[in-house]
Amino acid sequence: MEALTERIAVLESDLLQSRKAELMFNEAQRISQLGVWEYDIAKNEIIWTDEVYRIYDMDPSDEKPTLNDIFHHSSKEDKERVEQIINNAIQKGESYHIDGQVWTKKGEVKQVHANGKPFFNQEGQLTHLFGTITDITERKKVEDSLRFSDFTMESISDGIFWIDEKANFVKVNNAACKNLGYTREELLQMSGKDINPSFNKIKSQEYWEKTAKEEAFSFRTRHTRKDGTSFPVEITNNVIFYQGRELRCSIVRDITEQIRKEEEIQLALKEVKKLKDRLQKENTYLMQEIKLNHNFEEIVSESPRFRQILVNVEQVANTDATVLITGESGTGKELLARAVHNLSSRRGRPLVKVNCAALPANLIESELFGHEKGAFTGAIQRKIGRFELADKGTIFLDEIGEMPLELQSKLLRVLQEGEFERLGGTQTIRINVRVIAATNRDLPASISDGIFREDLYYRLNVFPIESLPLRDRLEDIPVLVNHFTRKFGHRLGKRINKVPEKVIRALQGYDWPGNIRELENLIERAMIISSGSSLEIGPWLPKAGQTKKVKPIQTLADNEREHIRSVLEITNGKIRGADGAAAILEINPTTLEARIKKLGIKK
Repeated sequence: MEALTERIAVLESDLLQSRKAELMFNEAQRISQLGVWEYDIAKNEIIWTDEVYRIYDMDPSDEKPTLNDIFHHSSKEDKERVEQIINNAIQKGESYHIDGQVWTKKGEVKQVHANGKPFFNQEGQLTHLFGTITDITERKKVEDSLRFSDFTMESISDGIFWIDEKANFVKVNNAACKNLGYTREELLQMSGKDINPSFNKIKSQEYWEKTAKEEAFSFRTRHTRKDGTSFPVEITNNVIFYQGRELRCSIVRDITEQIRKEEEIQLALKEVKKLKDRLQKENTYLMQEIKLNHNFEEIVSESPRFRQILVNVEQVANTDATVLITGESGTGKELLARAVHNLSSRRGRPLVKVNCAALPANLIESELFGHEKGAFTGAIQRKIGRFELADKGTIFLDEIGEMPLELQSKLLRVLQEGEFERLGGTQTIRINVRVIAATNRDLPASISDGIFREDLYYRLNVFPIESLPLRDRLEDIPVLVNHFTRKFGHRLGKRINKVPEKVIRALQGYDWPGNIRELENLIERAMIISSGSSLEIGPWLPKAGQTKKVKPIQTLADNEREHIRSVLEITNGKIRGADGAAAILEINPTTLEARIKKLGIKK
């Protein structure tokens, strides 16, 4: 009897241990959210653990599910994919892994991860499928949230640093790496003191505490790049919690451009005050400004250098001197020619324009000087030439560099003596014409090539005016953009009252090989696609360095100024010493300083 009692006690203990293990197993599944199942092929029966029932929101007391029930709970998008993966695993005798969605009995959608493996008997027949299923819905939400956080962090153009209390970098974004020139791996081994030349522990702790108190705290400092250069930044600190740690999220913005604009505003305010004082003392200066604004209403400019060109136009206008306007295509040479004519005493007579490049070589002589009836085949009547039409007025010879060599001597005679004969005629015609010529060619080079007469060049070049390319008058781009938006706004029936700053910056960073004409065309396209009140450039937004600059003709002073400025950039403005600009240029430092002052170079 005693032995039986002992045997019963052992059985009870085994049962308790077995029940305890089962409870522990079920609790482990619940905590890990891992469900286990087995499918008996012969019996077409599935055995599920409690966690599988919970995942599908089913009651263990319900009728046991079949394999089709499992597929039924898969989303429509996943059902065919799940069947295909399982069938492939059975055919190959391999395990499978699936991430997908299931619809629960309550109609909820859950994200799950499933593993499975087929089992075969000795004859190679499939007998069982065994697998696990895990509810990963919450984990997916966290992962999606982290992915969204990372995407947001990486899409921002400002540098972002997650910093601990010792100013070590815990996390950085791509912009931070790009702005400083370090790789992400390098920055994560660094701290604030490595990029901030004014860093000190006391101030860092003060900023840490101030951020905690104010939740957001901003200040300005400087950061140093990997190449040793530094730039001003504005930092906004915020408190964040990451992996159980309190950190600071520092948003770092490069404010180089902002500082430059602030300095420009200050300089502008000083200049305004200086100008105001000067105008009060010198009323004649004001009268000159009024006169320039009135007479050059067709020309839009705020450039000091272009303003000097207008002064030159005004000086030569009331004379009969021949004017040669040079400059790249699209810089407004014709506008300058019209300005010379409109300011002259000949403004009551016509300004006759001739484009020497647009006329065929066999017709240009007839167009300029006219022809008599029968002068050539097709000349059925006398024709008055452009020079006769311009008598007592002004003739504008555009693209003079394209004029055929054989006609240049006849033009030279008109300039020297004021007379010519019509083509096919014998009568000498005397005229009183003011000649303005323009070209985008290098005429001295054409003389060397033998395609332009040297004596004609000197006869035309009595009063030279060089029109500036747009890249040398970038301050005019905002006013030109506003001018063209108003111009095309009237034509297209649109009203643009906002031009984004980034658009102006992009336009000012472009080389503009087509100059003002190219800018005008671009603004017209932009006006066509702009749907609101803000100018939209679209896919035509120019990029800096997109085209090669066409270097204009320069004077010796211009070349010297450019060369000295480039050397000063290399030395960061340093003049004296072994590594200074004077040593590189091999001249006395005092001499160099005098040249800098004379040429108006700002260090």
